[in-house]
Amino acid sequence: MPTGCVAFFRPEEFWGIIRVNGGRDLFFHGSEFQKGVEPVRNQWVDFLESTSTKGEPCAVAVIPIDCPPEFQCRGIVARFYDDRRFGFISHDNRELFFHISDVLLIDGVEYHPVKGCRVTFHIGQKSNKDQAVNVAIVEWPPEYKQTIEEYFSSAEPEPESEPQPELEPGVEPQSELLKPENRTKTILELIRQHKK
Repeated sequence: MPTGCVAFFRPEEFWGIIRVNGGRDLFFHGSEFQKGVEPVRNQWVDFLESTSTKGEPCAVAVIPIDCPPEFQCRGIVARFYDDRRFGFISHDNRELFFHISDVLLIDGVEYHPVKGCRVTFHIGQKSNKDQAVNVAIVEWPPEYKQTIEEYFSSAEPEPESEPQPELEPGVEPQSELLKPENRTKTILELIRQHKK
């Protein structure tokens, strides 16, 4: 069975293109993709080659697969811009762009790679430019390898704060208006009294 990579898929029109090893592009209809799975850019697939009603080659019986080992790459994160959500991976004397959306989740959690992370990935394309996709973090740099116990044992203890003196209970001074002798007076009388 031949393999290839989804170059793009247009869900609104329900068709896409598979880039086959060797650089050929094959059309596929969304109905030919495995049921219950939506095609995504840079997804590796197995398929059968057929001929469309127009007599052109096309892909049928398309099944998503893991990246074949011969296309799996290894590299080290050269830098990652947390605020901009992208970075670069050093691989074969060049740097490949990657976006956080191309980093695989670890146990359902999105981790942001840091400089020095060892990663596996394969080379996909966006706007006809190579980029790292399906990036999997396989090893953190040494400074990130502390266990929780090591972290807490190496953390400096917080300085003890000096005890705060207890506040003595007190009575707030009452407003002139609320004094017991003024309760029977009208507001006008209180205003005149206040002006004197």
